Amino acid sequence: MYPEEYRSIISGLIDANEDIKTLLGLFYQLKGYTTEEALVKNFRAMTGKEEDDCGVLLKLLRKKSIIKIGAYDEYLCLSGYEAIFDRFAAECSPPPGDLADYIDKAVLDEGEKAKLKMIETLLKMGKHGAGGFTQYAIIKTAIAEMFSPAVFQSLENEFIARNLCVYGKKQTTEFLALYQNQREDTIEEAKEKLKEWKTNKLTETLRKTVEKEITELVEGARTKMMSEKRKEKLAETLSIPESEMIGDTFGYFSGFSTDGSFLFSTGNALVEHDSLYIVVTDSLSIYEAIEWKNFPVLFITEHIPKWIDKSKFEAVFKDAYPKLSDREIAIAVPNEVAYTNYKQGLLLELVNRLGIRKVWEL
Repeated sequence: MYPEEYRSIISGLIDANEDIKTLLGLFYQLKGYTTEEALVKNFRAMTGKEEDDCGVLLKLLRKKSIIKIGAYDEYLCLSGYEAIFDRFAAECSPPPGDLADYIDKAVLDEGEKAKLKMIETLLKMGKHGAGGFTQYAIIKTAIAEMFSPAVFQSLENEFIARNLCVYGKKQTTEFLALYQNQREDTIEEAKEKLKEWKTNKLTETLRKTVEKEITELVEGARTKMMSEKRKEKLAETLSIPESEMIGDTFGYFSGFSTDGSFLFSTGNALVEHDSLYIVVTDSLSIYEAIEWKNFPVLFITEHIPKWIDKSKFEAVFKDAYPKLSDREIAIAVPNEVAYTNYKQGLLLELVNRLGIRKVWEL
């Protein structure tokens, strides 16, 4: 058919049926990840209609030679008409929901932690996931473990209905992604709001407890190691004057700052020959554990993740890089328990100060 005819058919379908407009807008958002499963899930969440309703519209678009089925069972524009189709799809895509405003309202309501955690994971992760896990599986698992599978399902539908995100799938890639036309400054504003929420409301008490203990530990180490006898022996060994011996050589703590990518409160400590990255967070997802690259690390959380046990721990890192044998990871909950795959004096001293008496090997 001629381009004008193709254009006329799409225009007529949009004018005659609002649901066609909704469906075409999804093609713009999903950019090729348009399997029937993906289109149906989004369409149902956005319109409240049944699966069969979406299927009827897809058959109509195929019958009218507007779309075809690709090599991976995804629906695609008919070849040769991409420019026309893409323009209509972009025009049919609704504006994104106000992400920053949504966060503001969720922060005000103390019962909306699940919404904020869902947005946090969406902002952190690309659509390709990590280490053998799809992005969708990681988000679903994280929210389901922290809250419940029903909560995840409810939030997924709400986020799609509010034009905050879309669900996409093709072959082994499955994801929830923020709207394509979400403005970059809005995303940055959302990250800042989440950073403030996590730092000042979610982990403040835990962070202050850890900060107090690690500061006292480091100061104690400095005092002990900077005794005159120790200074003299070290100065002789290192062939430097005692006056040049610096306390930070023996004990150091950077204090906590918020990591821009993970939204963790992070710091690093040094006592004698032991160094340690310290991460304070309310929860630790599979994605965060896989993607963290600074070692040795101690993650201090409010709850031990459900995926932490010997068999699951090894499975989580099966396809990770660096591989598990090259990582030094410890995870601890103050006054409860710690798990670690390495031994270190500084680590053991700190978890002891945090009231932890059980340290299990992973």
